[in-house]
Amino acid sequence: MLKKIALVSIFCLAVSVPICSADISLKELVDKVQAGQLKIQDMYAESTTKITSNLQLSGEKGKAQSMVQKGKMWTKGKDKSKIEMLSPNRQITITNGDKMAMINTETGQKIIQDLKKMREKSGQSSDGGQMNLEKAMKYFDMTVQKTPDGQYILTGVPKEKNKFLGKMEFYIDASRWIPFKVLMYDPKDRLVNQSEIEYKEFSGIWVPYKNKSEVNTPAGKMNVEMELSNIKVNQGINDKEFAIE
Repeated sequence: MLKKIALVSIFCLAVSVPICSADISLKELVDKVQAGQLKIQDMYAESTTKITSNLQLSGEKGKAQSMVQKGKMWTKGKDKSKIEMLSPNRQITITNGDKMAMINTETGQKIIQDLKKMREKSGQSSDGGQMNLEKAMKYFDMTVQKTPDGQYILTGVPKEKNKFLGKMEFYIDASRWIPFKVLMYDPKDRLVNQSEIEYKEFSGIWVPYKNKSEVNTPAGKMNVEMELSNIKVNQGINDKEFAIE
């Protein structure tokens, strides 16, 4: 869901930033950010995603590649979402609670999966839904610090050892209480993912409409830039859009 999307976004280059003691508690900060995100009850948008990479595959030197994806998306509540990819491939993915359906719009083939069973098999949490700050507090030891320019950095370190993730940093704009940058580091403190998020205001609600991300891997880099247009917020999306039969 797009209002939570803010939390799954990743970004920016590692820099040395002077840190001050925070004048706000962790709970207060999370509550302020969550309050803004919960204002989005439902949302529709059209998306354009540009992907460029120089990933090296099968031992060959990586060549620059690019691709543009176009689609539409609908979200409602905490656990309803629909993504319709229009190009280069056509597919619809619907998530509704613990069920997910993937539909090939050209052949009509439909695959329905039980997300609860999938999470249980993989050992993941059974509470479902996408990651948000409230859930992050369950899986990370969180601390909050304030920068000299009045912004906040929320740092999360996994409570259980993770061979892929060392820590995450969420940069929070204190004037609007929105995350505008997210960094992800590996266990050796190397930056592996970085994202910058831009927002537009709709009737007093700050909605993320552009996300620039860079992924660094041993095989090369990948840059992803997603921009939303024709955004419609809280106009009442019918539950039929998320029906899984």
